[in-house]
Amino acid sequence: MSGPAFDGVVFDADGVLFDTENLGRRVWREIGAEMGCPQPAEHYLHFVGRNRADILAELTRMFGADFPGETFLTNSSRRAMEHMEQEGIPLKPGVHEVLSLLRERRVPVALATSTHRDRTQYRMGRTGLGQYFQTMTTGDQVVHSKPDPEIYTLACRSLGVDPARAVAVEDSRNGILSAHGAGMRVIMVPDLIPPTPDLEAMLFRRFDSLLELRDYFQAVF
Repeated sequence: MSGPAFDGVVFDADGVLFDTENLGRRVWREIGAEMGCPQPAEHYLHFVGRNRADILAELTRMFGADFPGETFLTNSSRRAMEHMEQEGIPLKPGVHEVLSLLRERRVPVALATSTHRDRTQYRMGRTGLGQYFQTMTTGDQVVHSKPDPEIYTLACRSLGVDPARAVAVEDSRNGILSAHGAGMRVIMVPDLIPPTPDLEAMLFRRFDSLLELRDYFQAVF
C-alpha cells in the first residue's frame, strides 16, 4: 500500500488536547466537600470520557436514587468554568504542533468529545484550536457516550472516512474502548489513566506526548 495507512485523524479533547482532567478531578473534590458527598471524586477516573447523561445515570446507579447527581454535575460544571475563566484553559504540550502539521499535510481532522457542544465551542474558540478541525462530534449528539462506539462512528462519517482507515487519539479507557469498538486504529497518549495490558492489546501505537505523536505523523505523512 502506498501513502499513509489511514485517511483521517479523530482526536478526543479532555486529557488529549486540553489538560483538563486534573481540573475536573479537583472540581469534583471541591464540590463534593461543599455538598457533603465526597464519593464521586474517589471514582473520578471511572467517569472520564463519558457524557453528562451517562455520568448522571452512573452516579445514580453507584450511589442511589437519593444522590443529588444533577446538582452535583451542575455545580461542578459551573465551578470548572469559573476556574477556566480565571486561570485560562490549559493545553497539553504539543497541541498546536501536531495539529499544525496535520493541517499542512492536508489530513482531515475531527473531534470526538463527550463534552457538550456549547462548552466545546467555547474552549475551541478561546484556545484557537477550532481552526484545525473540519468537524466536531459532541456528547449531546449521541445516545450513549464512550465506551459506546457511536461517537467515533459519527465522527468518521462526518469526515467521510471509513473507520478502518482512520486513527483515533485517546487518553482514557472509555475512549479507547469506544474507538476500538468503532473499528478504528487507536493511538494512546496517556494522561491520568496509565495503560494496562488489556488496553495495550487494543492499541495501534502509544506515545508519551503529543510531540512524539507529531514526529510519528511527520514520518507517516
